[in-house]
Amino acid sequence: MNRFWLHRDHIYEQGLSIGFGTFSIAHLLWLLFIAAFCWVTGSFYRSRSDSGRDRMRKSCGLAVVLLEYAKMIVMGLFQVNTLEFVPLHLCSVGGFAILVYAMWPGKRWLGQLFAYTFFPAAVLAVVFPSSSMYPLWNFYCLHTFVFHALIIAFFIWLLMAGEVKPDYKGLWFSFLFLLLFTIPIYCLDGQFHVNYMFIGMRSDVGILAAMWDTIVPRYGRLGFTAVLGLIMLVLCHILYGIYSLVNHLKSK
Repeated sequence: MNRFWLHRDHIYEQGLSIGFGTFSIAHLLWLLFIAAFCWVTGSFYRSRSDSGRDRMRKSCGLAVVLLEYAKMIVMGLFQVNTLEFVPLHLCSVGGFAILVYAMWPGKRWLGQLFAYTFFPAAVLAVVFPSSSMYPLWNFYCLHTFVFHALIIAFFIWLLMAGEVKPDYKGLWFSFLFLLLFTIPIYCLDGQFHVNYMFIGMRSDVGILAAMWDTIVPRYGRLGFTAVLGLIMLVLCHILYGIYSLVNHLKSK
């Protein structure tokens, strides 16, 4: 099979070692490109009229949804088990949330979810990618970076334009959403032996794999999930501090 279409299941079956590697030069270049893309498109978005911004939001929403469905179609064509890749990961939900926000902009609660849930999840997904076992020129590798880059960029657009103003109430609203979303996903993972939100089994992501090996033998999957929740809560508070500092500097 052409390596461009290789899925990780095929890579493991064939015992291939063809990944680009986390924090390799190629990975760091991807991160620099995403940062530059967010800044350039964010500056452009801020300069646009209301109608221009509306077109950009809707284009981004349509793009992320089409990317997600394209992945499902490709997996079906190459007979990959799609059960674990139904869009129930947090970032997949974030992709559909972009389309919702694009169609009905100005929803404050959804803006807070982007600030404290979807945006940090997407950033973590490109910093610690689950696609590092793929070669760079591979559909799933490219999908991972482009899909998450669009989620990151979308929030940066809203933030730079002042259309979303993260606040402390939004932090706790987002954490409550994350908690309520995690409960059924935890049960689903256990029932069907899948790994949505990376709480069902040991992950390919290095840092999550190390945490799994440390926590699960002693405290089980529930303990692992609780630790991830606490880390997310701490991360949300760090983000709140950053947002507050940026707003303070802007007001001077």
